[in-house]
Formats: sequence, structure tokens, C-alpha cells
Amino acid sequence: MNILLINWQDWLNPYAGGAEVYMYEIFSRLIKKGHRVVLLCSRAPGQSRFEKLDGFEIHRLGNRQNFNFLAVSGLRAILRHNNIDIIVDDLNKIPFYSPAFTRKRVLPIVMHIFRGSIYRETNFLFASYVFLTERLIPFFYAGSNFVAISKSTARDLEDIGVKKKVFVVHSGIPEIPEFKNISRIENLVVYVGRVKRYKSIDHFIQAVKLISKKQKIIARVVGDGDALEYLKQLSKDLEVDVQFTGFVSEKEKYRIYQSARVVVQPSIKEGWGLTAIEAQACATPVVCADAPGLREAVFHNKTGFLYPYGDIEIFAKRILQLINDDDLWNKFSAAAKNWAQEFSWDRSAEKMESILIEQILNEN
Repeated sequence: MNILLINWQDWLNPYAGGAEVYMYEIFSRLIKKGHRVVLLCSRAPGQSRFEKLDGFEIHRLGNRQNFNFLAVSGLRAILRHNNIDIIVDDLNKIPFYSPAFTRKRVLPIVMHIFRGSIYRETNFLFASYVFLTERLIPFFYAGSNFVAISKSTARDLEDIGVKKKVFVVHSGIPEIPEFKNISRIENLVVYVGRVKRYKSIDHFIQAVKLISKKQKIIARVVGDGDALEYLKQLSKDLEVDVQFTGFVSEKEKYRIYQSARVVVQPSIKEGWGLTAIEAQACATPVVCADAPGLREAVFHNKTGFLYPYGDIEIFAKRILQLINDDDLWNKFSAAAKNWAQEFSWDRSAEKMESILIEQILNEN
């Protein structure tokens, strides 16, 4: 197959998150199986306009602010000069509406639908724009089947009016790096992921404030994003000691997972709790908001805890339970590692390959 993949950014972009991990892990495996993948995405400072990397043929246009306006010209240029069998359109925030500009078969992949949660992320005008563009998905992609990353996202697509088939292809977990002489830091609590407002990392900082009244912990936010300065200022205002690492490499991310006592994910909405699964693969229990996507990634009271979204007191209480109860932590740690083994990027890539082939065959 010759696949054109459209995504906001590639996995090396400083703003890359779970969607880019998903893209890379699945489609790099398809490349190894002999398929060709052309990636159209935005360009971060310092990145080249064209690059061939790990088998991907990467074409970069514009930046995060204007890529959705330039994607159509990039799409048409690539189709003029390449034999493409199918277009994979990664719908993330603002759709590209690629079916309106080509007769090629389009398979949209959806991480999650923001719906009302977008109003936590940005100003009212832009949030309303994103909200409206999501509502248009069923009309512009009326002839397309979909891939959703979770059952929660599949239900959201159905709720906004998608009538065609929605396949669910979960994330997997990569091979975990082995570190020599690494040990748990017994009071280290970590958030890992993109630093965005809808991720509700401010709830984590507020929980740390409550916890600090009882005992000392090490709180760390790992990742980068446009909410970083806001969170740093919030920490200062609340007089909370939080370490902000910024962007880290994949290897360093897994070292952090394996050294942490607890990983937290307080987001209001996720397509799928990728960082929660990664942490559990490292035998680290997770405390998550009981929110769409996340509730599929964590077994409450078995591999971690789910707490009512926004309830800072219960959030703090659950973190303390896992810090102070060694028997409970050991039980959750073993169960978390076993649960994470259920998810495989190889199986996810095989399922995606079969879906893509089915879409191409159905075109004829």
C-alpha cells in the first residue's frame, strides 16, 4: 500500500504527544512490512521541509498555527506526484476535511473529540471554532469509515452523528528499556504528557498543596506545552514545590516511569490513557480522573485508582494511599504490569493494516 498520512506534527516535534506516538508506533511497523508511508505535517523551528526518517517520507509545511490552512495545498501536491492508495487523516482538534479535496479513499483516525472540554483549553472564540468544526465531521466524512483509539471515542463519534463503521484500534506498549541499578523514589509522584490546559495539571498542583500539609513528596511535571508558564506561575502562587522537566527523550521518560512511586493523569478527557498504560507497563500504579478514555486504561482499585474528576481532596487521598501503603502498592504494581501486557503495538498495527486493506478493496 501507498499511504498518505496527515497529522498536525511528527513525533520529533516538541509538541508531540500521544497521537504522534500512536502514529509512529503503528505506521513504522507497516513500513517494515513493506508499505510506503508519506507523512504531511507542520514544521517546528529547526526542522527541515523534507526528510526521510525511519522509512517515513516526511513533508513539512507551515507551523502549528497555520498548518490546517496549508494542508490542502500539500495534499494536492503530494497526490500529483505520488501514487497514493489511501489517505489517513488524523483528526485532532481541527479536522483537515480531506474528503472535500480528493476522490481518494480517506480513513479518519480520531484520538478524541473535545466537545465541551475545549472551553477549558482556550479562549471562547477559538474554542467555539473547534467545537463547530468537530460538529461538521459527520458531514465532511460522511462516506468514510473511522478508526477510534478507544470505545469512549467511538461513542463520542456516534453521539455527534457519525453513521459509518467505527473500528477501535487501541494503543500498545513499546519494548521497555532496561536500566541498571534503577530504584524507586518512594515519594516521587509524576505527571507525564503534553502540558495543556484541558489536561487539568493544575488539579495535580492543587493536590500537591494539600499533600504538603501532611508530608513531603517530590512532584514532577514531565513534558512541554503552551500551559507550562501558567502552571509554573500557579505553583509559585500556591507556594508549591513542583519540578518542571520540559520535553524529555523516550528513554528518559521510561526511566522516570520506573523510578516513580505514582503516575497521575487528571485530564478532563482523553482519547485513551496512553501514558497511563506506559506507566503500568513499568509496574507503576496510576491515579486517574474517572474520565472518558482514562477509565478504560486503569482498573480501579486493582492497577490504580480512578477518582471523580475535579475532586482534589480524593485525588490527594489516593496519591497518599499509594505512597504510604507498601502492601497496597506492591499489589497494584504487579497487577498493573500484567494488565499492560494485554496491549501490543504489533497487534494494533496488524489490525490497522487489515482495516486499511479492507478500505482500499471496498473502493473498487
